[in-house]
Amino acid sequence: MNSCCEFSKKIFINQIQKKEFRITIEADKSERKALAERFSIPEILSLSCFYKLAYFHGGHIRAQGILKSSIIQNCVVSLEDFPVDIEDGFELIFIPLSQVSSELEELDDPDIIPYDNDYIDIGEVTAQQLALLLDPYPHKPNVEKKLIIKEKDLEIQGIKRKKDSPFKILEKLKKG
Repeated sequence: MNSCCEFSKKIFINQIQKKEFRITIEADKSERKALAERFSIPEILSLSCFYKLAYFHGGHIRAQGILKSSIIQNCVVSLEDFPVDIEDGFELIFIPLSQVSSELEELDDPDIIPYDNDYIDIGEVTAQQLALLLDPYPHKPNVEKKLIIKEKDLEIQGIKRKKDSPFKILEKLKKG
């Protein structure tokens, strides 16, 4: 697994035994700023994730996580910044890259992530999970979500647009 530099938290495989390995990771100010830039959002106020990691057959690692984050997003309608709290649980399985077949069967749950060296990067996994939870079209609460003005809306407001018939438009094109 390639790790990005914004929020790298490596856990060596030999740290994870048959007994659950529990760890909480938290992004510092510079990591949060870099991730906010990466995800094109105004700010990440906090980002943490609690992990339960367990080793099981063939070098596979089962990871259960609970991600918590407070972010600032920009409303697509009003263009105002507003706070958003995120909390979500997820489950993943890390498998050695050498065991990944080219015809890996798709599984519904949990997701499978290959790893290449003697470690897994749970910081990058946390960043990717946050990216999946971001609303691509965030709306500030209590802001009217109407983006497109329809012809009926103009009539209600007393604005009437005179429409030319298609034949008039063609006639103007012929003359002009």
